[in-house]
Amino acid sequence: MVRDIDISLLVPHPENANHMNADAMRKLRRHIEKTGRYEPLTVRSHPAEEGKFQIINGHNRLRVLRAIGHAKALCSVWELSDDEVRFYLATLNRLAGSDVPDRRAVLIEGLLGIADPNELATLLPESRKRIEELLQLARIELDDLKPFQEPEDETTPVPVILSFMLQEPEAREVHLTLDLIINGSEEKTTLGGALAALARFYLKHCSPVGADTATVG
Repeated sequence: MVRDIDISLLVPHPENANHMNADAMRKLRRHIEKTGRYEPLTVRSHPAEEGKFQIINGHNRLRVLRAIGHAKALCSVWELSDDEVRFYLATLNRLAGSDVPDRRAVLIEGLLGIADPNELATLLPESRKRIEELLQLARIELDDLKPFQEPEDETTPVPVILSFMLQEPEAREVHLTLDLIINGSEEKTTLGGALAALARFYLKHCSPVGADTATVG
């Protein structure tokens, strides 16, 4: 059942471990202020405080709603045991799927009709730089891409699209490393070039097969 509940009656669960960083919180706030829309909070009747509700999912949304002066919050009321609540606290915010990059790219390109990349960067999880990369991906005509073939002339580079998924913490580390390579390079380097440089460094300094393989690719 979904209903409006006075914010004063909503109590955070003491075992909640999910917290947004400051940048993500600012973006969530801008989104709610701009659209007035948000996913309903998931709550249950408070087990110890009569008339109040305990939050299961939506602690960050509650913080934003309080900060911008909302008197009520839209909530989905579930009746759950303590064990069921702990299960949802451990999983509800952790089982989100990862975006398929090309579909995410098309979605963001569609948003250009209502906001430019700078504004999108204040509303979406992606940075301005990542938004630009996704927009470039969205503009690739797949019919124009040729299947990979070994080049007849080994000195002629052949562009190859790589696509793989990472868990969010690993993705942050990869993006940070690639940014460091790009910003620290004396020559202008693309994201693909930075990834290739990282691979060459690993092959040269970390791979047990030694420096001989560093010339591959």
